Amino acid sequence: MENPEQLGKYLESIALESVDLDAESISSMGKILNALSSIMSEFQDELPPAFLQLIKGLEGYVERLSLGEVQDPDPVKQATSCMQGLYRSLLRGEEIAQAEAAQVLQILGGSDKAKALSPQANEQAQERHGASQQRASDTLTANIRHHELSAEDIELLQDFVGEALDSLSTIEIGLIDLEQNPEDSEIINSIFRPFHTIKGVSGFLNLTKINRLSHISENLLDKARGGEIAIDGRITDVILESVDVLKQLIEAVQDGIETGNVLEGNINTDNVVNKIQDILDKSEEIGSKPLGEILVQSGVANPKDVDKALEAQKQEPNKKLGEVLIQEGSVKPQAVASALRAQKTFGVNRKAELQVKVDTRKLDTLVDMTGELVIAQSMLRQNHAIVSSSDQKLFQTLSQLNQITSTLQKAAMSMRMVPIKHTFQKMVRLVRDLAKGSGKEVTLSMSGEDTEIDRNVVDELYEPMVHMVRNAVDHGIESPDERIARGKPSQGTLELRAYHQSGNIVIEIRDDGKGLDKEGILEKAKEKGLIEQNPSLTDSEIYNLIFQPGFSTAKEITDISGRGVGMDVVKKSIEKLRGRVEIDSNPGKGCTFTIHLPLTLAIIDGMVVRVGKERYIIPTLSILESLKPNKEKYSSVHGRGELIKVRDSLIPLVRFETVFNTQTETKDPWEGLVVAVEHDGRQFCLLVDEVIGKEEVVIKNLGSSIMQVKGLAGGAILGDGRVALILDIGGITELASIAA
Repeated sequence: MENPEQLGKYLESIALESVDLDAESISSMGKILNALSSIMSEFQDELPPAFLQLIKGLEGYVERLSLGEVQDPDPVKQATSCMQGLYRSLLRGEEIAQAEAAQVLQILGGSDKAKALSPQANEQAQERHGASQQRASDTLTANIRHHELSAEDIELLQDFVGEALDSLSTIEIGLIDLEQNPEDSEIINSIFRPFHTIKGVSGFLNLTKINRLSHISENLLDKARGGEIAIDGRITDVILESVDVLKQLIEAVQDGIETGNVLEGNINTDNVVNKIQDILDKSEEIGSKPLGEILVQSGVANPKDVDKALEAQKQEPNKKLGEVLIQEGSVKPQAVASALRAQKTFGVNRKAELQVKVDTRKLDTLVDMTGELVIAQSMLRQNHAIVSSSDQKLFQTLSQLNQITSTLQKAAMSMRMVPIKHTFQKMVRLVRDLAKGSGKEVTLSMSGEDTEIDRNVVDELYEPMVHMVRNAVDHGIESPDERIARGKPSQGTLELRAYHQSGNIVIEIRDDGKGLDKEGILEKAKEKGLIEQNPSLTDSEIYNLIFQPGFSTAKEITDISGRGVGMDVVKKSIEKLRGRVEIDSNPGKGCTFTIHLPLTLAIIDGMVVRVGKERYIIPTLSILESLKPNKEKYSSVHGRGELIKVRDSLIPLVRFETVFNTQTETKDPWEGLVVAVEHDGRQFCLLVDEVIGKEEVVIKNLGSSIMQVKGLAGGAILGDGRVALILDIGGITELASIAA
């Protein structure tokens, strides 16, 4: 080629005009057509037939776009990208990507211009191009294949290699999730994006093979995103194969950098490219065609037999076409099954679920405003003028408003709810890696993955679950030899279970290992000065010691755990979510961690109490019971303060005046009410004047200054318009200890 730089300039101008091209960009279309015309007039004798066909096809498409016959500008961008790739191949003296050019030409719609080159013209163009290539062969080889790289080129390529390998690792992890959730659009998008990035950067760096393979892989995933192809084992396998080949190509680039030459190696990409192209072709071929047409097209059924079967189906509407054809002996069952599989995999009539992405802040605002509406509606219902009214129609309208408000609140809350499935599935890879690293055999079973929980809760739940799963695999489940010696199967079992209970979500992490070592925990606690030498502790209190910062009974530190930095994180994270963790251990049989969490962080279920003139809300999760004690159940012990006997146990009494300086109307506990609460295994009673009732309230932020006050978790507006403070039982526990 005598003047390749000029051809590059024409292609660059087309690329610039196509960036923001739309159906109204008549000026840009004119510039693109002028550039294409210049290429044809100056380089027709030097370009290969595939390049010329593409130019003709693009000319025809741009003309139809300018006339309004088509509206989509994307094919112009795809064709431009393809021509740039062909141009780079010509510069390097490499074989051009015929398959990709044919695919883009098909997208352009096979216009008349695209078909303008006759077989004779093709042959003449091939001869001219062959002669031109022969003349330039030696020069191109010398200048391109053995071109010394500049320092800037090397830096760019090194950055690309590192980022591309990271992207391929991301794709592999995504494919593990995709196998379990083949219809999850988020997972498909997370795999699509790295391919798209690799394609774009490799094109910029003139890495033709990488660009070609990543491009066609991206096209496959794009069809999956659009619901035109269903993800199955075959699709997953071919994507994995393309990842493997891309790794080889990128490693070859790394080797080329070290020698100062860019070489993608002699790695053959045609095999995987052809596999993907076959799938894409099949998708185009099947499209939205009905079963009968697919059978006829594949040559296994006669059109007359299909028409006859369709007539017979009208008489028996409950029978499917495939059944009728098999009964009549027109088609073999295997052929029908094969056609149905193809229709299921490639049929575009498989509608993708429509989704709209919404900023979570907007969603939070919607939930907050819905909460305000509920409060306003409740205040309206309790308004004196409404209560004293005798207008029945008004009460009917208010009742209808109440139903609408309640439905709206449930709908708004449900928009923030997501299945816990994704968090559970992240544990699959973690367990597999942990088991491999520790030399153990562990199988993971999951149930209740579809249980829904607030998105904000799910995001915060991942880290504590990682720590508990690590703890179970490293400390709980024994090695295969130990398990066999104890009469257990060599393979340990870790079970994740989620379910709803009493308006909360419960998550269980259960293993069938050796359980917690109570004696070991006690000894370690004594050693660290956490307990007295001869403590009187329940099993629950002993187990809860493992949540102390830096606490670990591990004999040695491993790559997995043993530093005592995990379980205290679990406790803090769960408490931050207004939840609690319980431990149940059976020596030699296993251990179960049970997490209780609220379904949402926007609404709290609590008991409204009155203390003097103030209202407080005690979270239901913390309440053991409420009671009116008699005088005999009250006692005062030196050094322990006031105590209330609840179910044969003496529990400390906490007065609001000692923690919030709020005076109760009743000074003696037997004249008022006490609410027994629990936090972190510690129980105490709160003295209140009145228990007003149980309510679900919308949590309000108190502001940065008031939120620093220990013992308060937030505020809420009650139905009568009054503000009630939500108690933080953990904070009150600390305040009561200080006061004591």
